[in-house]
Amino acid sequence: MVNLKLQNAVEDFQRSYLRNGEIADQQVVALLDLFKEELDLAMIYVCENAAEGKQFLYQYCSSGDKQIAMHRGLLIDENDEFDRLKEVVNKENPLVLTNELATGDFALKSGNLVYAFISVGLLQGIVSFEAKEKSHAWSQEEKESQAVLARILWPLICSDQVKAQSRILNAKVKGSSLAWIYPKVKTVIFSKNLRDYFGLNKYYRLKSAADFCQNFIAYYEQEKVLLAYREAVEKGTAWVACHAFQDPDKFEVSFFVNRRGVKGEAEQVVAILEKVQPSSTEQQERTLRLEAYREFQVVFSRDNLFELFIDLEKKQATIFKAPLAWQKGLNQEADFDQLMRLFAIDQVLPSSQQQFVNSINVDHIKQTLQKKRNTFLTAHVNVDGKKRLLEFEVIQGQAGNYDEPQTAIMVAKDVTDKVSRYDSLTGLLNMHHFLLESRQRQEPQGQLLVMNIDNFKLYNMQHGLEQGDQCLVKIADLLKGLYPNATLGRFSSDNFYVYDPEPGDWKLKLIKLQERLKKEALTSPIWIRAGIYNYDEPISVALACDRAKIACDRAKEFAEQAWCLYTPKMQEQEELKQYLINHLDEAIERHYLQVYYQPVIRTLTGRLCSAEALIRWIDPDKGMLSPGDFIPLFEEKNLSYKVDRYVIQEVTKLLRDRIENGQTVVPVSINFSRADFQMMNPLEELNQAIRKNHLRRSLIHVEITESALAKDVEGLKNSIHDFRQAGYQVWMDDFGSGYSSLNYLKNFEFDEIKLDMIFMRNFDEASKTILKACVRMAKALGIHTLAEGVENKEQLDFLREIGCERIQGFYYSRPLPSNDFFKMVAEKSIEAEEREQSKFYQEVGLVDLAGDQPLGLLFDDGQKFKRIFVNAEFQKEIDRSPEIYERLFQEGNDLKSSLGQKFRELAERARQGESSLADIQQKGQFLRLQVDSIAKGDFGQMLQINAWDITAQF
Repeated sequence: MVNLKLQNAVEDFQRSYLRNGEIADQQVVALLDLFKEELDLAMIYVCENAAEGKQFLYQYCSSGDKQIAMHRGLLIDENDEFDRLKEVVNKENPLVLTNELATGDFALKSGNLVYAFISVGLLQGIVSFEAKEKSHAWSQEEKESQAVLARILWPLICSDQVKAQSRILNAKVKGSSLAWIYPKVKTVIFSKNLRDYFGLNKYYRLKSAADFCQNFIAYYEQEKVLLAYREAVEKGTAWVACHAFQDPDKFEVSFFVNRRGVKGEAEQVVAILEKVQPSSTEQQERTLRLEAYREFQVVFSRDNLFELFIDLEKKQATIFKAPLAWQKGLNQEADFDQLMRLFAIDQVLPSSQQQFVNSINVDHIKQTLQKKRNTFLTAHVNVDGKKRLLEFEVIQGQAGNYDEPQTAIMVAKDVTDKVSRYDSLTGLLNMHHFLLESRQRQEPQGQLLVMNIDNFKLYNMQHGLEQGDQCLVKIADLLKGLYPNATLGRFSSDNFYVYDPEPGDWKLKLIKLQERLKKEALTSPIWIRAGIYNYDEPISVALACDRAKIACDRAKEFAEQAWCLYTPKMQEQEELKQYLINHLDEAIERHYLQVYYQPVIRTLTGRLCSAEALIRWIDPDKGMLSPGDFIPLFEEKNLSYKVDRYVIQEVTKLLRDRIENGQTVVPVSINFSRADFQMMNPLEELNQAIRKNHLRRSLIHVEITESALAKDVEGLKNSIHDFRQAGYQVWMDDFGSGYSSLNYLKNFEFDEIKLDMIFMRNFDEASKTILKACVRMAKALGIHTLAEGVENKEQLDFLREIGCERIQGFYYSRPLPSNDFFKMVAEKSIEAEEREQSKFYQEVGLVDLAGDQPLGLLFDDGQKFKRIFVNAEFQKEIDRSPEIYERLFQEGNDLKSSLGQKFRELAERARQGESSLADIQQKGQFLRLQVDSIAKGDFGQMLQINAWDITAQF
């Protein structure tokens, strides 16, 4: 029994249908949904017979994921399965589909319960119930409910069906063929004889009526067939005569609307095709066209959007196929070159016009086809009001004397949505086809260029991917204009490739490219780098691309260099880079990498206060490798973390071994790069090594290069803070080598800055002025200073004079292996700074010694005073009054003298934190001293002495 809720719904549905004479689709779907819910089904499908009784079209479906059947799923059967289904439902209705009767998914799925509509011997339609479980056992209630639903829907399905079939039978002529067009679901069903004629399988999906005409009707008759179809849809009937596509037969076609929807829209249009005899003139013309087609049968394709035959001798074109929107503007008998110029103006987008006209003309086609069988070109073209990327292929036909081509055919495909040959964004060739075409065109004097946009990732980040894509398209368009006869490709991202068989003044082309880019309405300016390889030996295109890319990468190393020519030395350098990358792990494992140490000396004392750990690669095959060969490479490839982790392990092990053997140790600074913070946790790595080797953290200093600070500012700021909180000093390496040094001092917490050795290389007055300003500024910020690259005494004396605390460079020693390092220290009698001394002189180091006031430093051990330093202003005072200063220095350490006693008294008061003043007289001269203690330790204190000649006051 059908439940009461469903019975009431059926009665309401019937009353609505009887009252209005029609029913809305959504009312039918609502009824199906109610049945589905009450019976707990997965889906309900309602299908109608269409086109000669052996195809089904979905008419209604209940709601759900499988409602896509309404748009995609035709149930079509041509074999004996259909007859078996018809035979079985005549005996059992409803019927559970078995595997033998099921012919697909959705409505004809195995296990479904199917109720059939049978009338006048025809299977007119079905209602199919799909259960949630495949093994579902259908109950009697479900079968009865299905029968009720089928009976109520039957009038909707078949009310016009018998009349429609009758109209077809009356209109059909013996020997004619049928096509059923369903505009709403964009489907055409052909009768069997038409399918055999066109070589189709079962049915044809059409994008539009125009698409149908382009694939089945002769080119020059497509528009009139389309107009006849539209007339039939609007008025009910129409008639037209035409030829089949690529076939000599002529047909008369009668269209009539066989079924309309409730709103009058055409649901089924029937086309009756009757074969007729063409006139002799029509037959002759058609034969000529088809002969041209047979010559180029290999390129015939339904995917072709445009096809034309070119008589290269007569310079004439015969068009076989083109979009309907183009047909009015194309004259079949026009001069080919003129035809293509007009076509370019009307349909080709401006960015592609020049290249199209330069490539698609009789002279250029002849010249190209003499060298190879075919040639390709892409252009952005207006197709039905939309910008589409078309691939034009010109194929050689007959050849005359000296193999000069006499005929050709040109075909065009829409490749906008395809990636098999072209880059979908720019229309340039992809890598594979760029290599193929460039190989075909390869000339001895040819040139291969690789072009890349500077910092394109940053451009995308700042302006978004859409703006980035527009930028790439504009560059591609400019390349098409500047290189009309070249092969152009885009391999990935912003990598453009150009093979120019006749480069000519290639520098001028690159200059023009940069100039035109400046004029483009881009969101922000961009800069193109180019690498150029000139063919000087017979090599593959792929290798030429690699060499040009090497040159392009080299151009990026120099800020103002727009292009770079490939040289063999570049290849050697690239091979070395690859060797280094491939052998890094082996070098670490076998200790080909060795840690060298360079001393850092305290300028005030000359003591060894620390050392910098520097890596060297001593390779069994390559010998000693420069750090400049592998450090920048590993940083670029994010491999430097492996080297720096190795350095941590080697340095901490050395320090532990020396401590255990009772040998002297000094702190060692270790460099960390940007990649370290990306690929590992440097603080954790360092902490683990410190704990493993039982070292105090003050023995390791952390150096971070200025260049590393430019990336992930916030992350590095936090990392530096964590290092300092953990007890490590953090130094900024290469200070002054970049543009943002001062900004980094403001934003990051550094304990010390290392002044870049560039100031030592160009040790002129400008460098001295900058160094002095940097040292004074650092002291004002509470930051210590170290100068790298010190090579002579002049540099040392100047740095000591301006208060730079520590120095490093060849003046004391080049970097050495650990054993040689400590041997050098012993041989030169360089005393190592002790831990307490280091703390003491760190305090002293923050005093500004290069001020305008006379200033000196005296070390007081409680018994004696030792002059450590006097600045330039203090020295001037000494030179003006040598006698009084000579007495001060001679008697200051003599406690028996009044001056010695006074000076000792001043020192003791300074130790207590007082700033003491005293006046000294010598032969009518008066000297005022101010004494302050700036650092204290168990072994003494450092006194800051300021002195002024005050004789004029007396």
